[in-house]
Amino acid sequence: MYFTFFNLCFFSTTSSIAQTTPTSLLLKAYSPSRTHGTILFFLQDIQQKTGIPITYSSTYLPLSNKVVLTGIEHTVGDALATVLRETGIGMTEINGKLLLLKNVEAPAYHTISGFVKEAGSNEAIIGVSVYDPVSRKGTTTNAYGFYSLLIPDTCRQLVFSHIGYEAIIHRLSDNSREQDIFLETRNLLQTVVVKGAGDSVIIQPGHLSMPVSYLDNFPALLGEKDVLKSLQLYPGTGSSLESSSNLLIRGGSADQNLYLLDGVPLYHTGHLFGLFSIFNGDALKDVQFYRDGFPARYGGRLSSVVDIRTKDGNMLEWHGKTTISPLAANILVEGPIKKQKSAVQLSVRRSLVDALYRSRELRKYGNYYLYDINFKLNQVINKKNRVYLSFYTGQDKLVVNSDNPVLPLFDNYSFAWSNITGSLKWATVFNPRLFSHTYFTYGRFFNKFYQTSVVPLPFNDSIFVTGKGISRIQDLSIRNETEYALNSTHRLSFGAGYIYHNFAPTAYKTNVHSSEPIHRNAPKYYMSEFNTYLEDELNLLENKITLQLGAHFAGLAQENSLYTSLQPRLLFRWNMQKGQYLQASFSKMTQFIHLLTTPIINLPTDLWVPSTDNIKPEHAFSYSISYQKQWSNTYNFGGNIYFKQMKDIVTTNTVLNIFDNSDLWEKKVVTGNGYNYGTELSLEKMKGRFTGIISYTLSWAFRQFDKLNGGLIYPYKDDRRHNLSLALKYKVTPRWNVSASWKYASGAPFTLPQQIYPDFDQARNIGGYLDERYSPFRSYLPNYLQYITSINNFRLKPVHHLDLGTTIYLGTNKPYQHIISAGIYNVYNRRNPFIVSYDQFSLLNFNSEYALSLYQYSIFRALPYLSYTFKF
Repeated sequence: MYFTFFNLCFFSTTSSIAQTTPTSLLLKAYSPSRTHGTILFFLQDIQQKTGIPITYSSTYLPLSNKVVLTGIEHTVGDALATVLRETGIGMTEINGKLLLLKNVEAPAYHTISGFVKEAGSNEAIIGVSVYDPVSRKGTTTNAYGFYSLLIPDTCRQLVFSHIGYEAIIHRLSDNSREQDIFLETRNLLQTVVVKGAGDSVIIQPGHLSMPVSYLDNFPALLGEKDVLKSLQLYPGTGSSLESSSNLLIRGGSADQNLYLLDGVPLYHTGHLFGLFSIFNGDALKDVQFYRDGFPARYGGRLSSVVDIRTKDGNMLEWHGKTTISPLAANILVEGPIKKQKSAVQLSVRRSLVDALYRSRELRKYGNYYLYDINFKLNQVINKKNRVYLSFYTGQDKLVVNSDNPVLPLFDNYSFAWSNITGSLKWATVFNPRLFSHTYFTYGRFFNKFYQTSVVPLPFNDSIFVTGKGISRIQDLSIRNETEYALNSTHRLSFGAGYIYHNFAPTAYKTNVHSSEPIHRNAPKYYMSEFNTYLEDELNLLENKITLQLGAHFAGLAQENSLYTSLQPRLLFRWNMQKGQYLQASFSKMTQFIHLLTTPIINLPTDLWVPSTDNIKPEHAFSYSISYQKQWSNTYNFGGNIYFKQMKDIVTTNTVLNIFDNSDLWEKKVVTGNGYNYGTELSLEKMKGRFTGIISYTLSWAFRQFDKLNGGLIYPYKDDRRHNLSLALKYKVTPRWNVSASWKYASGAPFTLPQQIYPDFDQARNIGGYLDERYSPFRSYLPNYLQYITSINNFRLKPVHHLDLGTTIYLGTNKPYQHIISAGIYNVYNRRNPFIVSYDQFSLLNFNSEYALSLYQYSIFRALPYLSYTFKF
């Protein structure tokens, strides 16, 4: 009977029954007995609780199929839309009954799109989850807060959620398919405190999304919060020296990380010898960090991508913030030029160290200062077009006097290094499915080195010698990145770019008093780098399988050579039951530029050089398998196994100053291979009064060069066998929290000779100097020769320290807010190795002859700090 009645109704209705406007029966309130059950159970439950007769045919309706409700079904129509999803069965009302009928045509779909912004500032929100409870499809907002989702006509509402903001169920209007969404922060206090409580970090295997508010979670060296040091809490991420902001990712070197500031590549990211980075936390908005599974749009480095974006500026109100710490003072102002049309953000950071040198007594030690300036203009042209103008400049300057009382020298030294970047970005929505952004960028990094020497002559005479070294790299680029959503489960990304490089590795000039200056100019290099990419992202089996297939093609062209590289990318992610994920990825990365390092500690005397006719690009092949488990959005466990093979990586075969003989730098380069592998574990608690993370990395990093170490493989200088990080935070009251962090890293590999013996015949002594590893201060002191069996045959002592901190928030419910932070770095006063070198002196006494000795220098003992922040 049901079959006959079904066919009669079928031929008497139109094909659009499934999209019939909701009637009084479909809008009737309904509260399900439970969220899990079969289709038959829910049909019977609806009839029992509402008294509405429902007619259907078991021939076409799979009654035994299991269904899970979303929890937001409050009407009969909402419940039936979820129960009948993907069954091909529609619903309509006839004579006080609901009929469930087979559709002749598939449901009609349309695309809804728009921007998700923060209420109260109109700041675009990155990574907002947009979910359709009917089709169970979803997406996330991109780097500009834009979303695009293909939904069926039966969808009446979307769910928008993001950590740190109140989730909303947004009811869709029938007449608009472009809808901007405004999310409220959970409350004012959570904006200040809870956003940094742990759940603000989105963790996926190989990828980390971190709002900059997370920096407030844990203690910092001298109170200066640093985004790169926060990344070091996670597995696979370490530092080259104690408390350094330099990142060592899975055994790679510091130059193998791609740092982007508003889309502009950076070549040097350290302040104060690398103790903290150039990224001013007050000016930053969001950090995207990749260590494997690289999206196809990224290229140019081997180990990682750190994509940092600055704040867009408040579109509605003027606000400001100032912070004073023992190292620096920061000030930030942001606000609208024209409300909801344009906004500006300006932040300035200036060191306070040089303020201590105003007295003549202190200035004899030397001098040091730094500054950073970030500026951003955000202009809305119209609903579909927006322009961003960003600018950054920063500089360090260090002066060391020869007569300083700490380490008397014969020379005066001066170092200066600086970054300048600018970018113009145009973001446009061509249609609800097609979004594009175009970059025009400029970047420049240079460093300068000055040296003034006094050379003693017989008869109490002397001459003055000055030296000046300059190194520079300059880029101009244009690139486009486009996203096209074919449907809710299929997304394409594609784009292309061009970079014009201008390298001047270094020029060295020597001027001897009363004589002609000597110039040793290195050749300049002008070259073009180009790239294009395509990535296809598929979500299959109701989002249980995510597949990303991509390719990045890049090339470097110069006068006499052309290098090209096709770099495939593959990522497979399986969303298993009960919050479990399994992911596998493969990436090939190519790097066209190289960093030549010197033994000097993280001073910018390292030189960026391009691939040339004699030096090939570097390549890396990365393989990774990851497992992730989440419990109730509170705990997150991750495990990862990785292997990375590198080819044609470079190093130098000399320890001489690269500024010297700079025109011969290519002769100092040797190429070889690298092998990095290891396992990573992490456990993070993301919610509650007590939050924290513990991570552990067991890793190996090896290098092999035919011209070094007899061609045998050896541990790389940045190999850290064991790396353990523990960071905890406890919220004592809503306005007061305490935190602690403990870090441990195995000692760095170090080369020690098996034997040393004096070079009495001065066979390798030239003018009293053997080379820069040894520093005899008198020509009559003997130099030493060494017998080395292998490179990096010993390890330094491990590095570990415990840091404690506390933060108090005052005036959180008032227009003016005060934040006081205090803490202690290295609580138990550990003497960690910072520099280890050979020296031929003791107790700084140069009047006696001493044997060559090995010295360890530690610069950070127990250090307290106190910082103050004022917000309005």
